[in-house]
Amino acid sequence: MPLKKSRWFVSAVCISLLAAGGAARAEDKTSIEPRAERILKAAIGHLEAAKSFKFRGELNNEIQLPSGERIEYASVLQAAVRRPDRFWTRVEGELRQGSNSYDGKNLTHLELGGNAYAVWPAPPTIDELLDAMKVKLGFLPPLSNIMRQKLEQEVFTGLQSGSYIGEAVVRGSKCSHLAFRQENIDLQIWVDNGVPVIRRIVLTYKKLPGVPQYGVTFTEWEFNATLPDSVFAFDPPPGATRVEFEIVKP
Repeated sequence: MPLKKSRWFVSAVCISLLAAGGAARAEDKTSIEPRAERILKAAIGHLEAAKSFKFRGELNNEIQLPSGERIEYASVLQAAVRRPDRFWTRVEGELRQGSNSYDGKNLTHLELGGNAYAVWPAPPTIDELLDAMKVKLGFLPPLSNIMRQKLEQEVFTGLQSGSYIGEAVVRGSKCSHLAFRQENIDLQIWVDNGVPVIRRIVLTYKKLPGVPQYGVTFTEWEFNATLPDSVFAFDPPPGATRVEFEIVKP
């Protein structure tokens, strides 16, 4: 993560839903099956309608070593979102150990491994903050696009094709298995057949060495949760060092 005076290492791939940064939607027609589009839009609509939510997920991130060997790293992600101007995330795993707190005024990133944190004056809404983070700080919290209010536009940008694969069971929930393609990424999503909640996402990076995959299985969701301001307030842990973000130069 781009913090000055810190040696803590994080995977260079900062994942958000549908891997923000894929190619823009082409001018020619996309090939998305109506059934797959309908189910995906239902899941997006369910997320967009929630004024607040919490989730917990199990992440799996593949990396190819210089030797060619593929290694899978596991971690756990927790998040709380209160639209339009609050979020908190925490990742604990082999590659990453850190948190992000946004209280409507400041974004604070804490590196748990190095016990160092940085504070950045932030825009007044989640959508504006995520846009600014990508440009100014060069990273995004994991699955950050899920937090956006205008999610449908983000999701469908760059999709070239999509299909309904079939029915599956994810952690005891009957789901519709969907597959979509972007220029650089293949995407799979499993959506609950009851309430249209996303239960699993898998991204395949077709143009990276070893064609690695990144997956998340959601183990908990709570929509319209009661989330007081204290959830998003940052309190430095004992002995933490304040450092500065490295701002990306234009």
